Amino acid sequence: MKVRIVLSLTVLAALSACANVKDVRDRDPVFYGATQRSAEDYTQCVADAWKAQGVNFKQRAVRNGFELVQEDSLGVEAVLTTTHWKGKTETRLSTRIARRDQSIIEPANLCL
Repeated sequence: MKVRIVLSLTVLAALSACANVKDVRDRDPVFYGATQRSAEDYTQCVADAWKAQGVNFKQRAVRNGFELVQEDSLGVEAVLTTTHWKGKTETRLSTRIARRDQSIIEPANLCL
């Protein structure tokens, strides 16, 4: 009985540590900027660079733009959101853990 309780609590704790897109997106960005490119063109540039680096991510459309979401076994690791509004294309990259920040920030910066 005690073993079941301990296992249940362990699984519950592990699941609660998982991050979702909203959790990561709401964190302070590790990179942000504005570009003359369209949101689609900028997002595709970053996606191509990440793909060349072997970064696993999913691309999805969001209101007025696109999002690249990088996930690992503990949930969402990074979210790049690019939106076009009032004639401006803005992007922001937020991450859950700092271990891979620079390798995914560099393409985001170079694509501006």
